[in-house]
Amino acid sequence: MVDRRSVLKSLFIASGVAALAPLFPLGKFLTPEAQSSYPRQKVGNINNIPILGQLFVTYPRTGDPTKDGDPFRQFLIIRTGENEVKAYSRVCIHLWCLVDFKKERDLIECPCHGSQYRKEDGYAVAGPAAKQPNRYLPILKVEIDDEGNIYAIGIEGEIGYGR
Repeated sequence: MVDRRSVLKSLFIASGVAALAPLFPLGKFLTPEAQSSYPRQKVGNINNIPILGQLFVTYPRTGDPTKDGDPFRQFLIIRTGENEVKAYSRVCIHLWCLVDFKKERDLIECPCHGSQYRKEDGYAVAGPAAKQPNRYLPILKVEIDDEGNIYAIGIEGEIGYGR
């Protein structure tokens, strides 16, 4: 025998699901696109970047200007030595503004709220990003071949949230 409480409970649950169902597709717009495997893509050449210079790159490139213009695909490569680079997401972990390397201060900086990161490891040392739980910028993993070509091979961390 079905009691009135069970019927009302079922109706309540069904109406809640029905009310929320139209909102489920919005989830893909509220979170960055997850990538399970990353392609190996050439993103530049170390010989075209002066020491302590920077290069902005898109990874992974798709060929679609809309997708490739997404800030969550923007990375900063800093040449730190003769054959050495550091590469990080340009998305600040505080409020997702795009960071830039400031050679004169030897820091990666966010123009919106003044967060500062070390170029050596992407660690937030000042500003609101330094108060976040994950204080490191995500890393763009790269390889450099004998001709100086820089290849992006993956991402370590979650863009916008750190690592």
